Amino acid sequence: MPRKTNAAALSVGPATLAGAAPALPWTLVERLHSIEAMGQRIDEYIRFMCQVANLNNASAEAKERAVTAFYERMRVVEKQLGSIYDELRLE
Repeated sequence: MPRKTNAAALSVGPATLAGAAPALPWTLVERLHSIEAMGQRIDEYIRFMCQVANLNNASAEAKERAVTAFYERMRVVEKQLGSIYDELRLE
C-alpha cells in the first residue's frame, strides 16, 4: 500500500523556493555554489529562530515546539557535518 504524504510536510518556505537550484549540481564547483546558497538560507532560518520570542502571531507552546525541533535538528546536522569536516582534514 503506498504511503500517504502529508502536504504540509512537503511545503517549503519562500527562501527555499527563491534559492532553489533548477537542477541537481553535478560538478564540484556546482555543489560548492549550492552549499554556499544553502548556508545563506540556513543563516536566515537561524536568525529567524533566534528572534522567535518577538513573534506575536504564535503561541508560547508553538514557539517552544519550533525552537526545540530546530535545536534538535541543528545538533544532528552539526555532528554529521563536523564528522565530514574532521574526516577530510585528516586525509
